[in-house]
Amino acid sequence: MQRIIPFEGTHNFRDMGGYPTIDGRKVKYGLFYRSDELSRLSEKDLESLQSLNIRTIFDYRDDDEAQKKPDPVIPDVMNIRIPAIEAELRPRMNMPSDSESAGKEGYFFINLIKNGFFKSFRGDETMTTLYTKLPIKNPSYKRLMETIQNPDNLGLLHHCTAGKDRTGIGAALILLALGVPENTVMEDYLLTNETMKAFNRNLLERLAAHADEAELQNIGHMLEIKEAYMDAALGSIKQTYGDYETYFSEEFGLTKSRREALQNRCLV
Repeated sequence: MQRIIPFEGTHNFRDMGGYPTIDGRKVKYGLFYRSDELSRLSEKDLESLQSLNIRTIFDYRDDDEAQKKPDPVIPDVMNIRIPAIEAELRPRMNMPSDSESAGKEGYFFINLIKNGFFKSFRGDETMTTLYTKLPIKNPSYKRLMETIQNPDNLGLLHHCTAGKDRTGIGAALILLALGVPENTVMEDYLLTNETMKAFNRNLLERLAAHADEAELQNIGHMLEIKEAYMDAALGSIKQTYGDYETYFSEEFGLTKSRREALQNRCLV
């Protein structure tokens, strides 16, 4: 089966199936997909998307992002949108939501450079803080965990703007709930750096004429993901709850028996 699914209008669309679990089973293909934003899907893309038998599109973006770049409405597909980050707290850490093309994304960043944003932006610090907060008492992930327990909602496609941070945490939680080990969860997370490599490189090349080296480095922090970020999220879970079993039970009501039922449906 193919993990990375090429579409004309996305850069980071992937099937989360095939990953091995601690007990030796594997996540079924065709149940969980992750992606960047979907507003640029072509007619051909939409036809291909419907062939994947997706029943639910789960969107982590806030109102502003979703209004500027709405998800497609597809017959017999349920759209759910619960912001993973409150709008007033959302740092500018994803690909810009008001862009319509790679060129316009460049203009967006150029404006931020001219305004001096990247002279004070501290990417590593901002991202580590964000990842520490994301998995704890988050209504978006609570709804996600409720959604995946109903087999009628699967296949599920979850996404944000770039499909890296909010989606990265959501994907990690799904895989951990299914019993996928941490190192494999990290492998899925870091794959985004490969799928987005060409896009990010091209964008940085266009911005090089407008930014100094320190600013380009900060922009790079904004575009990339790092193992340390996911470590911060997983560490926050364990520091707060002690272990994943307690976390899933107390944070989401995903008790041991419910988690086993979820695994039996989604693993092979």
